[in-house]
Amino acid sequence: MTNNQIIAVWGSANSGKTITTMKLAKELSKRKKNVIVVMCDLSSPALMTVLPNQGIGDKTLGNILSAPQITQETILSQCITLKKNEYLTFIGYKQGDNIFSYAEYDRERAVDFLILLRHLADYIIVDCTSNIETNILSATALEMADVVLRHITCDLKSISFYESHLPLISHRRFKANDHIKILSNIKDYEAKSPVIQRFRGVKYHLPHRQEIEEQFLSGILLESLVSKKSKQYNDTISKIVEAIISTDSEATSLNNEKKSSEILQSIKDSIISFIDKFKSTMDKEKVSMDRKANKLSFKDKLFKILKKENGGIQ
Repeated sequence: MTNNQIIAVWGSANSGKTITTMKLAKELSKRKKNVIVVMCDLSSPALMTVLPNQGIGDKTLGNILSAPQITQETILSQCITLKKNEYLTFIGYKQGDNIFSYAEYDRERAVDFLILLRHLADYIIVDCTSNIETNILSATALEMADVVLRHITCDLKSISFYESHLPLISHRRFKANDHIKILSNIKDYEAKSPVIQRFRGVKYHLPHRQEIEEQFLSGILLESLVSKKSKQYNDTISKIVEAIISTDSEATSLNNEKKSSEILQSIKDSIISFIDKFKSTMDKEKVSMDRKANKLSFKDKLFKILKKENGGIQ
């Protein structure tokens, strides 16, 4: 099993999930990391909005999840690669897809898909839908993710959303307490304090910037942000990426320590086994020698008896 990470980006509607997904993918690719972006939204497929000038054709996530069997070849056949960035690959629903376009799939199939993705790239970023109760892939990604970036906005709608949805991921397999909380799409006039108090542990702040909105509307989110006002946003994205890479390094280190410990234990077991076998062999040889010694002793005694009874043997 590889240590490649699954990053799930989740949050309330209009919290900037897709924007964060695109910017994280861009930043990771700048560091020469292979990234696969999976866009789960079937109610409003995002591929055409984020990659309007990219030839998508009939490639779609639906073909993967509805295939008789999901293989790496199945996945690769539906990947959208970029000419300008060899480190980035996209998978998502094509324009016109809807919930009736493909056969239903179950959690087991979503698990298989995500496991296979781990072997294809350094990082898999899953742009989850807000309503995980109607999207199996999003819910499964939240469960299997190594890192979950939970987006929160500074409004009552976001509070209401989480009041309804956090109970859905209360089971420990979702590791909800480990989610990285991001206050996102913050507008200058919005009050942050009440939301921060409500959602304790907010780690990052991503401000709303006009430049980002213009990029989104123009379908160029993979372009760099260049205005001075966007510096805070850029710095925060860099910090998030650093935290993700650090988590990856820690996981790799722990895995290496575990392997080293297993190797040492194996060597120790082999040595103990050798010593036990050596002792066993020596014990058998000692018994054999003792028996021979006893036999010689018996012959000597017998010889002496015969010699005594016969007045000596010539």
